[in-house]
Parts: sequence; C-alpha cells; structure tokens
Amino acid sequence: MENPLPFEVNKPVGEMTMVEIGEALENVTRWIEAERVREREARKVFEAVSSEVEGRVSKIRAYAEKLLKANRDKLSAFDGLLGNKPQVVIPQRSSRPAGIIHEPKNLGEAILSVWQLDRYGQPLTADELAEAVKDVGYQTSAAPTSLKSSINQALAKLCKVGRVIRYRADGSIIDSKDKTSRARKYLAATRLPEGVIAE
Repeated sequence: MENPLPFEVNKPVGEMTMVEIGEALENVTRWIEAERVREREARKVFEAVSSEVEGRVSKIRAYAEKLLKANRDKLSAFDGLLGNKPQVVIPQRSSRPAGIIHEPKNLGEAILSVWQLDRYGQPLTADELAEAVKDVGYQTSAAPTSLKSSINQALAKLCKVGRVIRYRADGSIIDSKDKTSRARKYLAATRLPEGVIAE
C-alpha cells in the first residue's frame, strides 16, 4: 500500500490554526526533497537493472545466432545425405534492368525507376509519368489531378539536384540555370544519349 503524504496525517487545512499552517509551509521544501531522494534512489536501481537486462538480452541474441547457424549446418548435412546440391544464384550482369527491381519507397524514387525500364528510354510528360509509375509498383489512392501535382513537385526537386533533365516542346534540353522556360518533358540524367551533356 502506498505511504500517505506527510500532510495527509494532519488535520484538514480548514481546521488548522495560523501557527499550524506556518509550520506546514516550512515543511514543504523538506517534504519535496524527501520525495526527490526517493526518486534518485529508484532511478539508480532502474539504471542498474536496465544495464543488466541489456547485457543479458545481447547474450541471448548471440546464443540465438549460434542456434540458427547450427540449424542451418544440420539442414545442409541432410542435403548432402540426400544428394541435393546447394543452389548457387549467379547474378545477371546488366547495365539496365529489364523489370522492377524493388517497390519504390516514395514518388521520387518511383519516377527515377520508370527510366530503368527499357520501354521508357525516352523523355516523358508528367501525364505519361503518372501512368508509368504504376509499372514500377508505385501505389496511391490519390486522384489523378492530385497525383500529377505530386509528380510535378517531385520532378522539380529531382531537376534541382540534377537527377532529371528538362526538355522544351521542340525537344531541346533546358539549361539547369534557365528558370523561365517551361518544361514539357523529362528524362533521367542517366538516360541521356551518349555524348550529350546537360549544361
């Protein structure tokens, strides 16, 4: 059961004399300090227990790793007895993946992933990108107009850091320093034709 506070053992405040009230006020600081002492002692105990627990958890995890390794070794031994050869996965070397590598984490990543697909090797409009991001696994419940607005914002950031190049309606590249020309299409900087350098 929780210990009563010091003033809870006294008579109600309304029944106290002025002398008793003065004495109680003088004790307030002492009462508060006593509670702080209890807090500091409890904190020391907590920190000691917390440190001990972290050490024990680390040892338990290390033991679990040994268990998993031993389990894998046992399974490998069974494969040997059954004549099963371990499968060796040889990564395909390709300068440009033909399909989806992984689900994009955000819209900016999705936009850049579009140009990793072989069928999207040319400059695209914001509308075309809104459709293309679906092909790289990007999912959203946003309305088409809202998605296009988000794509324009993401493109602005990607263009600012030089990861996406802007194109005019006539197909010419817009200089990165040009803040007035309106972009009609966009292309990942990594997709620029050989020998073409964006200014």
